[in-house]
Amino acid sequence: MNKNRKLITMAVIFAIAVISVSVLAFKFSSLTKKIKLTKSGGETMAPQFSVKSINYPGTTLSLKKFRGKIILVNFWATWCPPCRAEIPRLEKFYRSYEKDGFVVIGLSVNNSGPAAVLNFIKTFKGGIITYPVGMATRVISKAYGNIYEIPQSFLINRKGAVVAHFTGELPPGFLNIEFNKINR
Repeated sequence: MNKNRKLITMAVIFAIAVISVSVLAFKFSSLTKKIKLTKSGGETMAPQFSVKSINYPGTTLSLKKFRGKIILVNFWATWCPPCRAEIPRLEKFYRSYEKDGFVVIGLSVNNSGPAAVLNFIKTFKGGIITYPVGMATRVISKAYGNIYEIPQSFLINRKGAVVAHFTGELPPGFLNIEFNKINR
Protein backbone atom coordinates (compact mmCIF):
# COMPACT_ATOMS: atom_id res chain seq x y z
CA MET A 1 0.00 0.00 0.00
CA ASN A 2 2.79 2.41 0.93
CA LYS A 3 4.54 1.57 -2.33
CA ASN A 4 1.41 2.42 -4.36
CA ARG A 5 0.98 5.70 -2.49
CA LYS A 6 4.58 6.66 -3.29
CA LEU A 7 4.07 5.82 -6.97
CA ILE A 8 0.88 7.87 -7.15
CA THR A 9 2.53 10.81 -5.37
CA MET A 10 5.51 10.67 -7.72
CA ALA A 11 3.18 10.50 -10.75
CA VAL A 12 1.24 13.55 -9.52
CA ILE A 13 4.46 15.50 -8.87
CA PHE A 14 5.74 14.52 -12.33
CA ALA A 15 2.47 15.65 -13.98
CA ILE A 16 2.58 18.99 -12.14
CA ALA A 17 6.21 19.49 -13.20
CA VAL A 18 5.41 18.73 -16.85
CA ILE A 19 2.48 21.15 -16.84
CA SER A 20 4.57 23.86 -15.13
CA VAL A 21 7.42 23.49 -17.62
CA SER A 22 4.96 23.61 -20.53
CA VAL A 23 3.34 26.81 -19.23
CA LEU A 24 6.73 28.45 -18.64
CA ALA A 25 7.98 27.39 -22.07
CA PHE A 26 4.88 28.90 -23.71
CA LYS A 27 5.27 32.18 -21.80
CA PHE A 28 9.00 32.35 -22.57
CA SER A 29 8.49 31.62 -26.26
CA SER A 30 5.94 34.42 -26.55
CA LEU A 31 8.35 36.84 -24.88
CA THR A 32 11.24 36.01 -27.16
CA LYS A 33 9.32 35.82 -30.41
CA LYS A 34 11.53 37.11 -33.22
CA ILE A 35 10.50 38.98 -36.31
CA LYS A 36 10.26 36.35 -39.02
CA LEU A 37 11.95 37.26 -42.25
CA THR A 38 11.74 35.08 -45.29
CA LYS A 39 13.93 35.16 -48.36
CA SER A 40 11.11 33.91 -50.58
CA GLY A 41 9.58 37.34 -51.02
CA GLY A 42 7.42 37.23 -47.89
CA GLU A 43 7.51 40.49 -45.96
CA THR A 44 6.91 41.51 -42.38
CA MET A 45 5.74 45.04 -41.71
CA ALA A 46 8.12 46.93 -39.44
CA PRO A 47 6.77 47.56 -35.94
CA GLN A 48 5.72 51.20 -35.58
CA PHE A 49 7.25 53.43 -32.92
CA SER A 50 7.45 57.07 -31.96
CA VAL A 51 10.28 58.58 -29.88
CA LYS A 52 11.75 62.02 -29.33
CA SER A 53 14.94 62.78 -31.20
CA ILE A 54 17.92 63.40 -28.97
CA ASN A 55 19.98 65.35 -31.49
CA TYR A 56 17.11 67.21 -33.20
CA PRO A 57 15.13 68.82 -30.34
CA GLY A 58 11.42 69.11 -30.96
CA THR A 59 11.48 66.35 -33.57
CA THR A 60 9.67 63.05 -33.20
CA LEU A 61 11.12 59.99 -34.89
CA SER A 62 8.64 57.52 -36.30
CA LEU A 63 8.40 55.18 -39.25
CA LYS A 64 5.24 57.00 -40.35
CA LYS A 65 7.19 60.24 -40.61
CA PHE A 66 9.67 58.63 -43.00
CA ARG A 67 7.14 56.54 -44.96
CA GLY A 68 8.17 56.30 -48.60
CA LYS A 69 11.87 56.29 -47.71
CA ILE A 70 14.28 53.41 -47.20
CA ILE A 71 14.95 53.31 -43.46
CA LEU A 72 17.68 51.66 -41.46
CA VAL A 73 16.67 51.24 -37.81
CA ASN A 74 19.90 50.69 -35.90
CA PHE A 75 19.89 49.60 -32.24
CA TRP A 76 23.18 50.58 -30.60
CA ALA A 77 24.89 51.88 -27.44
CA THR A 78 27.68 54.35 -26.78
CA TRP A 79 29.73 51.77 -24.86
CA CYS A 80 29.55 49.08 -27.58
CA PRO A 81 32.79 48.73 -29.64
CA PRO A 82 31.12 47.21 -32.76
CA CYS A 83 28.46 49.95 -32.61
CA ARG A 84 31.17 52.62 -32.51
CA ALA A 85 33.03 50.94 -35.37
CA GLU A 86 30.01 50.98 -37.70
CA ILE A 87 28.92 54.58 -36.98
CA PRO A 88 31.31 56.18 -39.53
CA ARG A 89 30.06 53.80 -42.27
CA LEU A 90 26.42 54.47 -41.35
CA GLU A 91 27.05 58.21 -41.39
CA LYS A 92 28.88 58.11 -44.72
CA PHE A 93 26.14 56.03 -46.35
CA TYR A 94 23.43 58.24 -44.85
CA ARG A 95 25.04 61.41 -46.21
CA SER A 96 25.62 59.84 -49.63
CA TYR A 97 22.09 58.48 -50.10
CA GLU A 98 19.88 60.84 -48.08
CA LYS A 99 18.96 62.62 -51.33
CA ASP A 100 17.84 59.24 -52.73
CA GLY A 101 15.40 58.69 -49.87
CA PHE A 102 17.59 56.85 -47.35
CA VAL A 103 17.41 57.57 -43.63
CA VAL A 104 19.05 56.08 -40.56
CA ILE A 105 17.22 56.10 -37.24
CA GLY A 106 19.60 55.29 -34.42
CA LEU A 107 17.89 53.88 -31.32
CA SER A 108 20.18 53.89 -28.31
CA VAL A 109 19.76 51.21 -25.66
CA ASN A 110 21.94 53.10 -23.16
CA ASN A 111 20.74 53.05 -19.56
CA SER A 112 22.59 56.30 -18.90
CA GLY A 113 19.84 58.35 -20.54
CA PRO A 114 19.47 60.85 -23.38
CA ALA A 115 21.86 63.48 -21.94
CA ALA A 116 24.77 61.03 -22.00
CA VAL A 117 23.86 59.89 -25.51
CA LEU A 118 23.65 63.50 -26.72
CA ASN A 119 27.08 64.18 -25.25
CA PHE A 120 28.42 61.15 -27.11
CA ILE A 121 26.79 62.29 -30.37
CA LYS A 122 28.38 65.74 -30.04
CA THR A 123 31.86 64.44 -29.21
CA PHE A 124 32.27 61.15 -31.10
CA LYS A 125 34.87 61.71 -33.84
CA GLY A 126 34.22 65.43 -33.87
CA GLY A 127 30.43 65.16 -33.94
CA ILE A 128 30.09 63.14 -37.14
CA ILE A 129 26.65 61.72 -36.32
CA THR A 130 24.06 63.71 -38.25
CA TYR A 131 21.36 61.06 -38.65
CA PRO A 132 18.53 61.23 -36.11
CA VAL A 133 18.94 59.37 -32.84
CA GLY A 134 16.39 58.52 -30.15
CA MET A 135 16.19 56.26 -27.14
CA ALA A 136 14.91 52.72 -27.57
CA THR A 137 12.22 51.73 -25.11
CA ARG A 138 11.42 48.26 -23.80
CA VAL A 139 8.27 48.27 -25.90
CA ILE A 140 10.24 49.05 -29.08
CA SER A 141 12.90 46.49 -28.22
CA LYS A 142 10.25 43.83 -27.64
CA ALA A 143 8.43 44.73 -30.87
CA TYR A 144 11.67 44.16 -32.79
CA GLY A 145 12.14 40.69 -31.33
CA ASN A 146 13.77 41.67 -28.02
CA ILE A 147 17.07 43.37 -28.60
CA TYR A 148 19.61 41.46 -26.50
CA GLU A 149 22.56 41.82 -28.86
CA ILE A 150 23.83 45.05 -30.36
CA PRO A 151 24.31 46.43 -32.82
CA GLN A 152 21.21 45.21 -34.64
CA SER A 153 19.93 46.75 -37.82
CA PHE A 154 16.63 46.43 -39.63
CA LEU A 155 16.35 47.66 -43.21
CA ILE A 156 12.84 48.79 -44.11
CA ASN A 157 11.63 49.35 -47.66
CA ARG A 158 9.53 52.26 -48.92
CA LYS A 159 6.32 50.37 -48.15
CA GLY A 160 7.29 49.84 -44.49
CA ALA A 161 8.30 46.18 -44.66
CA VAL A 162 11.44 44.77 -43.05
CA VAL A 163 13.52 43.38 -45.90
CA ALA A 164 16.81 42.70 -44.11
CA HIS A 165 17.92 42.15 -40.52
CA PHE A 166 21.50 41.97 -39.37
CA THR A 167 22.90 41.32 -35.88
CA GLY A 168 26.43 42.59 -35.27
CA GLU A 169 28.50 45.24 -36.96
CA LEU A 170 27.28 45.78 -40.51
CA PRO A 171 29.94 44.48 -42.89
CA PRO A 172 31.38 46.88 -45.47
CA GLY A 173 29.24 46.83 -48.60
CA PHE A 174 26.12 45.45 -46.88
CA LEU A 175 24.16 48.70 -47.17
CA ASN A 176 25.19 49.20 -50.81
CA ILE A 177 24.00 45.73 -51.78
CA GLU A 178 20.73 45.88 -49.84
CA PHE A 179 19.95 49.49 -50.83
CA ASN A 180 20.45 48.66 -54.51
CA LYS A 181 18.13 45.62 -54.21
CA ILE A 182 15.37 47.84 -52.81
CA ASN A 183 16.00 50.86 -55.01
CA ARG A 184 15.77 49.05 -58.38
